[in-house]
Amino acid sequence: MLHNNANQAGVSRRSLLKGMGILSFAAMTSSLFPAIKAQAQAMSDSGFLPLSAFLVSREVNPVLAQRYYATLQKHYADFSSRLAALGDYVNAHNFKHVDDFLASLSADDPRLKTASLIISAWYTGVVGEGEHLELIAYADALMYLPTRGILVVPSYGGGPDSWGSKPGASTSVKGVNA
Repeated sequence: MLHNNANQAGVSRRSLLKGMGILSFAAMTSSLFPAIKAQAQAMSDSGFLPLSAFLVSREVNPVLAQRYYATLQKHYADFSSRLAALGDYVNAHNFKHVDDFLASLSADDPRLKTASLIISAWYTGVVGEGEHLELIAYADALMYLPTRGILVVPSYGGGPDSWGSKPGASTSVKGVNA
């Protein structure tokens, strides 16, 4: 008489091996990327993710948030302290919307400048100034959100009008001026 072991309660050898494989992979990858894990923890502790969501008035991508946070820290040495001051101000006043926050500050307030850095990063996908610009996200920049699904995001350049100014009309032919 044959016994059907498939219906018995317990763990099959196949399930056990799958579980061991998954646990081994998880342990291996967490030990391979300790810097990324530390960066993610620092971003989480800083409050950058919820503050970003508040400033752009929508949920934000945590992976992009981590990249923006790291790059903002790289480009602005005092960014952590500026972010803390901004977060404390927003939390203390319990603003309902970013417009209320913006209306509460004067144009020269350093907290407004910090908020502008964060908002600009999310909308343009770029961090930095002048020749020190660093592209973080191109197609995922929030400036393309209103037309997503209608217009294709171009896959070249640094965004709209990034080609530079149009060269002046030249009347010279092979080095001879006309």
